[in-house]
Amino acid sequence: MSERDRTHDTILLEETFLLMTHSPSEQLIHLEWRGHSRSDNYRRGLDLALDFVRRNNVHRWLADLRNMTAILQADEKWAQEEWFPKIFGTRLEKMAILPSSDYFNQTSVQRIITAVNGPSTFQIAWFPATHEAITWLAQKEAVSA
Repeated sequence: MSERDRTHDTILLEETFLLMTHSPSEQLIHLEWRGHSRSDNYRRGLDLALDFVRRNNVHRWLADLRNMTAILQADEKWAQEEWFPKIFGTRLEKMAILPSSDYFNQTSVQRIITAVNGPSTFQIAWFPATHEAITWLAQKEAVSA
């Protein structure tokens, strides 16, 4: 299985720039970015996802950036300074990232994650393939006594 089965997901947003779905059984939000996203759409998509994670029982996030293009510098700064500190205040436990094939997007996302304001409260990992990301997201973490 190379892609995730979304047949039982609820569609939260379906636009030319983003498909966002939710799987209650997996406690998962899945964002599939599609090509270029204008600044207003990028921020709206992330804010919608953040609001949904806050209001629902979401512990896992799959960020599919494979088709996403460059992120504007102002949006990069906004994500670092404003958005990530807010998502760290949720019950999210894991975020799996499928990196973009676009070099500029890759470097922006790396900078966003490494220069984030505030302590990380969930795990973030990068994967070359969807099935690897899903396997990792589904794993229960060992809790030490």
